[in-house]
Amino acid sequence: MGKHILRNFFSLFLLVLLLASCGQVGTIMPEAIDEEVDICEACTMMVQDNQYSAQIVTPSGQISKFDDIGCMTMYINDNLPVGQPYVRDFYSREWVQVEDAAFVFTDEVETPMNYGFLAFSSHTNAEKFLAESSGEKMLWNQVKEKIKERSSHDENEHTHN
Repeated sequence: MGKHILRNFFSLFLLVLLLASCGQVGTIMPEAIDEEVDICEACTMMVQDNQYSAQIVTPSGQISKFDDIGCMTMYINDNLPVGQPYVRDFYSREWVQVEDAAFVFTDEVETPMNYGFLAFSSHTNAEKFLAESSGEKMLWNQVKEKIKERSSHDENEHTHN
């Protein structure tokens, strides 16, 4: 009788371990930034390990790195890559999926390529920033639209000069 209980307990323990690991299978997370070698996929500038960097992680594990949220957004708008975009929380520098992030567009903080987008892991953090600074709170789709407008404006400006 004791062997039977021990075998059932062991089987249950293995099942719990297997189920716990299921959530980790197939999840590919962003890499650490290596300031010595990482180059922005969009503008070819060096990527700094700061709160402005961003990444796209493909299902196969290929990672594209960016020095500015605006560079990544422009790259996504132009190339439609398959993968999960990540940004860094302005305060903690933790990686956040873009769909889960709140963004602020501001001219009070100079981002690497002057796009002016900051990412936050929560709407509360974005509102905390806005309580101390000026700017406009946005969602990911609004950031993509703002970059499209900027790109369209820049193209029109170059063709009319």
